[in-house]
Amino acid sequence: MIRIGQAGIPLSCKGRTNKDGLIYTKEILDLNALEIQFVRGLYVMEEEEALFMNEYASENDVELHVHAPYYINLAGDDEIDLSIEKIMSSAMIADKMGAKTVVIHPGYYGDKTDDQTLKSIIKNTKKLLKILKKEKLKVKIGLETMGKQRVFGSIDEIIEVCKKVNNIVPVIDMGHIHARGDGCLKTQENFAEIFDKLQVLNLDRYLIHLTGVLYQNGNEQYHLPIRKGDMPLAPLIDEIIDKRYEVTLISESPLLEHDAVYIRLQVEKAIMKRTGKDEADYRDLSEIS
Repeated sequence: MIRIGQAGIPLSCKGRTNKDGLIYTKEILDLNALEIQFVRGLYVMEEEEALFMNEYASENDVELHVHAPYYINLAGDDEIDLSIEKIMSSAMIADKMGAKTVVIHPGYYGDKTDDQTLKSIIKNTKKLLKILKKEKLKVKIGLETMGKQRVFGSIDEIIEVCKKVNNIVPVIDMGHIHARGDGCLKTQENFAEIFDKLQVLNLDRYLIHLTGVLYQNGNEQYHLPIRKGDMPLAPLIDEIIDKRYEVTLISESPLLEHDAVYIRLQVEKAIMKRTGKDEADYRDLSEIS
C-alpha cells in the first residue's frame, strides 16, 4: 500500500491542534498518513489528546509518525544526555499515539573523524534503545538522511547504523540525498540505486520524506515546493509502482498538504497510465499488471 501525508498540521486547517490536523488530513484531504512535528523543542501533549489521536488513527487507517526536536546530537559527548531526553520525551508521546516511528536527526561530525562519529552514534543509539526497552515503548527510532556535508547522515552512513543496531530504521529524505549528492536524483535508475542500497536492511516498508530543495556544492540551503526543485517526482513514483514497494510518502515541502495532494495526484496519474482507466485510488495497486 502507498500512504501519503504531510509533516505537520495542514496549512489550510483552521484548527491548529494536532487533533484538528489529523481529522482534516483524513476527512478533507483524503490522505492516510501524518507526521506530527515536535521539531522546535520539547513538546507537551495532554494524554487525552494523545489517546484520541491513537483511537482516531486506528479506526480511520491513518499511519502516524513523530519528528523529534531538530537539535539532537548522538555523536556529541556533552550533549548526549539532553539529546536522549528529547528523544525519549518524543517517544513517550508517540507511543501513546500509536505512532510507528520517532524521526531524529542523528548528529554532527564536529572534531571527530567520520569513523569516530559513526562509532559514537552506534554506541549512543544502543544506549537509547536500552532505555526504550526499559520503558516498554514499542515505537521505532528512525534515523533521517541529512542534506549537509558537515552533518552525519549520508544514505550509506544511515544504512550502516541500521545494520549495526537492531530496531533502528532509516528515514529516506530524498531531497536531502539529492542535495548532498549535488543533484544526484534525476532518473528512475538514480532512485533505483537508493532502494538497491536499502535492500540489505530487509525493510517491509519505507518511510520517505519528499520536498524540493535548493542546494549548492553538495549542501542543502532550504526546502522548496516540489515543483520548484530540480528533483523530479515522476521517476521516483515509477520506481515505487514498478517494484510494488510499500511506502509512506511524507511531504516536507513548504506547501505541506498542497504538495501531499500533488504527490497523490501524480501517483494516481501513474496508476491510470498503467491501467488505461480514467480514475485511480492511490492506495490500490492491485489492478496494475
